[in-house]
Amino acid sequence: MDKSKILSAYVILIFATALWGGNIVAAKIASNITLEPIKLSFFRNLVVIFLLLPFVFQKISIIYSIFKKNWKIIIFFSILSVSIFNTFMNIALTTSSVISSSLMPAFAPSMIIVLSFFIFNSKISFLQFIGIIISFIGFINIIIRGNILNLSSLNFVVGDIWMLGCVSCWALYSSLIRKMPKEIDNISFLFLIFFIGNIFVIPFYIFESSINQSFTINEQYGWLLVLYCGIGPALISYLLWIKAIKIIGANNSGLFLNLIPIFSSLISIIFLKEKLELFHIVGALLIFTGIYLVIRKSANNG
Repeated sequence: MDKSKILSAYVILIFATALWGGNIVAAKIASNITLEPIKLSFFRNLVVIFLLLPFVFQKISIIYSIFKKNWKIIIFFSILSVSIFNTFMNIALTTSSVISSSLMPAFAPSMIIVLSFFIFNSKISFLQFIGIIISFIGFINIIIRGNILNLSSLNFVVGDIWMLGCVSCWALYSSLIRKMPKEIDNISFLFLIFFIGNIFVIPFYIFESSINQSFTINEQYGWLLVLYCGIGPALISYLLWIKAIKIIGANNSGLFLNLIPIFSSLISIIFLKEKLELFHIVGALLIFTGIYLVIRKSANNG
């Protein structure tokens, strides 16, 4: 393969993961300026929908017919990836730190393997099993913040539990994505799941906005955050991700997901003055050791 193409794929993946890392920081900034998490998700989804509409407008009837044939799985994908995933992450960042929240999704690759085992009866090697266990220990270490006493007293940061739900939904979505209808292209599929997913966000957006007596974004920098989250992580990163996969494959591209916590942690330490704790380092080392064992086995098999 052309080395310049491979290099371009690496650059693309670094840029995509940097945007995803920035998304976590943006959600934290939103909580600091009291931009409600569900409101952020709702308007971010609208940005993606309006940006994609010109590209799919002439194919609406085709997209609708595909939806009618596959409405159950498409609604399920929409709820997991758009309604729940991003909303839960925004809620998590109202109490959890950027560093904790960005490290926890690193456990997702191991979770995906476990889900694939139960759903599709995929094989798990002994080395992968050990990797999953090590990653899980690192994951738990972050949840209990390095103190086993927090496990018995349930003294958790609530945001970390929301992030657990977020990561679980993303892992389940990733495990089932192979069931995506083959006759739909990536941009049309992205438009469809954002459109359907945001419909399910609307009732919670109305409820949240009614409590806070504000349906619009009035916070300083609020629209900048919405536009960043919609244009960058939700749209550009996804399209770049698909392009990179076509060049170097899904397995090699997946390795770059580990850059997300690095980018978000660096940004939060520099700009939000967050502190890197020992339990972050220990948890990250355990998670990434587990991931290495899982990927090493997969690479040997590939």
